[in-house]
Amino acid sequence: MNVYPPSRLLPVLLVLLSVGGAAFAQEAAPPAWEQLTPAQRDALVAPLRDRWNSAPPAQRQRMLQHGQRWQSMTPEQRDQARKGMRRFDGMSPEQREQARALFAKMRGMTPEQRTELRARWGTMSNDQRRQWVRDNPPPPRNRD
Repeated sequence: MNVYPPSRLLPVLLVLLSVGGAAFAQEAAPPAWEQLTPAQRDALVAPLRDRWNSAPPAQRQRMLQHGQRWQSMTPEQRDQARKGMRRFDGMSPEQREQARALFAKMRGMTPEQRTELRARWGTMSNDQRRQWVRDNPPPPRNRD
């Protein structure tokens, strides 16, 4: 089963939107959803529909929760989330593991403890960071 992270779906949707029809090339901005043809809408939704249909119930529930959370975000929060996804996509596998470990550890901390850990992290060498991750591994990636 091919499961793509949400950060990988947005570029696919944008590409599909950009090549969806000759009318797009003539307009300054892409049309509103309501102005898309049924075929264009289907081309945009198909990858998500296929992913949804092939996902087990637990993953569908997570997808639904993520969508609801996205809808509740302000435009500024969405921009920050997009920046974070792009940043994460640009990380090496080791950096991603470190980020997951830090995120998991910080979830249970007070704001003061987070600030202290960030400051400590900034002074650590690469070897010290690797050792910290070995001592504080990220939780297993449960992708049902």
